[in-house]
Amino acid sequence: MKKSLKILSLMLGLSFAVGTTVGITVMASAAPEQTAAPTASETNASPAAETKAAAQVYLVPGVGNSLSGTPLTAEDTAALHMEGEVFKAGAVGSQLPTPTTTKTDRNNQPFVFNGWWTITDATVTYYTTVPEVEETTYLYADFRASLSQHKDPVAPSGGGAASLEHYMLVTRAATGKEEKIPLHVSGTEVSNAVHAGYDKPVQWYNEWFVMEPGDTVSYWFSGVYGAQPMYGPRPRHTPVSCDILLNASGQYGQTGQYMQYVNDDYDANDTDHSSRGHQNRYFFNANDADEPPTLSYTGPMATQPYVFRIYIQFYDEGGHMTLYMENLSLKLGVKA
Repeated sequence: MKKSLKILSLMLGLSFAVGTTVGITVMASAAPEQTAAPTASETNASPAAETKAAAQVYLVPGVGNSLSGTPLTAEDTAALHMEGEVFKAGAVGSQLPTPTTTKTDRNNQPFVFNGWWTITDATVTYYTTVPEVEETTYLYADFRASLSQHKDPVAPSGGGAASLEHYMLVTRAATGKEEKIPLHVSGTEVSNAVHAGYDKPVQWYNEWFVMEPGDTVSYWFSGVYGAQPMYGPRPRHTPVSCDILLNASGQYGQTGQYMQYVNDDYDANDTDHSSRGHQNRYFFNANDADEPPTLSYTGPMATQPYVFRIYIQFYDEGGHMTLYMENLSLKLGVKA
């Protein structure tokens, strides 16, 4: 049994903090050994039956999650270019197992398992039984904290759709239209991150969204500066800071190669930042003009639309923001 959700330009968020990874379908093929030249009928024959017979469904529970059974050997896992434990699924149509996790939410309650899923041709599909496939397919365990669970929007008393509490406000260069991309909240192990009204440090994330060349974006949050959504960062702490650090990690997480600062008052020739008390980019002029700190998708590697995941944390009472974006199009081979 499966459920599908079509992805549009505004993509669903899945919790990075819980170790989920976007699944894609990958073709596995092998060239059979031939002892004689193929006949005409063999040349025109479809390889579908052979591919289907060789296809395998693998289960990937994710780091911090467990699954009963015997995982693949380290050698076999490496051959699949996968990280963490990987298991072979059962027979087609058999019930998929339920993994467990050691991760807990801010109330020390275990994360909730939402099912096994994969993505093919921009369609998110959840399975409860082992699917029949013609290509080697990886199913990923979806665990989420209770505060990260998706809920149906509730219309306010005056009617209309429910407003977002946390979001990226993107202005699309191609149309000039604004689009709100939701940000979700999860716990973080970084002890000095802001709590934003929770009893433990939190971060914001979205696991699947698209940026297009020339797009600009600002970031809005509830609970950091007040109950209603307000842009960030804002001048805070002593010494006062108001900056965004573009984090980089690995081949696909070079955030600064995609995003550039738009309306900050940073002077590249100024080597003495003591007057501001901070040495990173800062947005005092933008705040003074009541304009949100804004980034643009115009960096050296922002050459085409890509699918990204994003993670944001705040420090210094909301004066210092860190932003990390990972290019899923290049990492996983998915199209925007």
